[in-house]
Order: sequence, then structure tokens, then C-alpha cells
Amino acid sequence: MVPGIEPKEALNRLRMFSDEYSVRKRKYDSYFSGEALFGLPHQSYPALEETRKEIELLDKLYSLYSKVKDTIGRWREVLWTDIQAEISKMTEQIDVFARDCMKLPGILKTWDAYKELKQEIDDMTEILPLVEALAKPSIRPRHWDEVIGLTKEDIPYASEVFSFSQLLKANLLGFKEDIEDITDSADK
Repeated sequence: MVPGIEPKEALNRLRMFSDEYSVRKRKYDSYFSGEALFGLPHQSYPALEETRKEIELLDKLYSLYSKVKDTIGRWREVLWTDIQAEISKMTEQIDVFARDCMKLPGILKTWDAYKELKQEIDDMTEILPLVEALAKPSIRPRHWDEVIGLTKEDIPYASEVFSFSQLLKANLLGFKEDIEDITDSADK
């Protein structure tokens, strides 16, 4: 919950604190049993309960964050020749992630990691239709040349090792409407 740290670092810290919490929770349970056994009044530890709630919330957030990052990382390695077969699965998966993100508890929505996660999902939700349009058989080299001219990024569309990650470097969202026009004109 420290602002400004990378999500991977936060996930590592969460695991470390979760382990530490487990140790303290076992001690609490042992003490609670001892208090009950000897008829002593039960001590309350509100900080322990608050920590449990925070760990559960953070675990939900970072579990989803980790799934999204890992999945998008795998997608980046997909070769362009395979993209048509994969794009529908990718779209379905990003929709599932978007729904899961919206289902997270409201308190998480103010945290930086949530905002970053939501932005990544939203960006991919907008990029995938553009990628699908660029993968249509009607797209010719001249259309790719127009996209390259717009983005000022070298896109090796004719290469056998052209991957999704190379296309993502081209900042497609910055030229979304122009790319949509190019892909629409290719169908005509």
C-alpha cells in the first residue's frame, strides 16, 4: 500500500507480509484457545483484524494484476501469422479481466495499482479491435505502409518473426481513428 512502488515489488511484499501475518494469526489462535481453556477474558487485537482485511483486499487486486500481466506478456510473443487464430480468445480473455476488475471491492478503486491495472485492461480492450482489423485478409502492403507513415514506427509486417509486441510498440491508440479509416477503406 506504499504509493509509487512497482506492482511486482508490491506483490513480493504482499507475499512476505502474508506469511508474517499467518505466523501472528497462529499465535493469536493459540492464545485465544488458552484464554478459553483457562476462563480468561479474550483479548482483542483490532490491528490484526485490520491487517487481515487489507491482505485479503491486496491479494484480490494483485492476483488479478498478476494474471493480466502474465497473460498480456504471453500475448506479446504471439507471431503475427498466428494472430487471426488467437484474437478472438484474446478478446474474450480481456473481457473477463475487465469484468473481474469491475467486481473488485470499491475501496480498491482508489489505489494506484488498481488504476494502473484498469488502464492496462482498457488499453488492451481498445487495441484488440484495431489488431483484428489489421489482421484481415483485405489489408495489403499499401495499408501497412500508411500505418507505418502514421505511427512513424518500423512495423516489419512482412517478416516471419513479426510479433504482436512489435505492433504494440507503434502506439496504435494514438492513431486509432486513422487506423480504423485505413482498415475500413481496405474492405471497400
